[in-house]
Amino acid sequence: MKIKKLLIGFIALILVVGGIVFFIMSKQVNQLANQDFGMIDVADLPDGIYQGSVSALLVSANVEVAVYDGHIKEVKLIEHNHGKDHGAEALCEKIVSANSPNVDIISGATASSIVVKSAVLDALKRGITP
Repeated sequence: MKIKKLLIGFIALILVVGGIVFFIMSKQVNQLANQDFGMIDVADLPDGIYQGSVSALLVSANVEVAVYDGHIKEVKLIEHNHGKDHGAEALCEKIVSANSPNVDIISGATASSIVVKSAVLDALKRGITP
């Protein structure tokens, strides 16, 4: 009987901690999602390769963004801590095609998409203020 109570208590603790982690991550992702992803005019950036990174608890991304002649030529996903097969590569291609991180997210990869878009925005901001 005592083991059963301990097991139930342990499971309850895991559920509470998991709920708290999920709540914190959701709050961070929502804050990132509310950014103006179209705030930077890439045509105004000097040519170069800019690095950006963003973390939202369990999801993080580091990117390199290559800008030449006022266009995003490449978005390289250096690190992505939510699994590379969560749509991030397709999102990078969409950002290059749109010449902006202001693109639709990948269905089924909401948190990853928002974090990658935010990392690209962070990189572009570094191009404005080196």
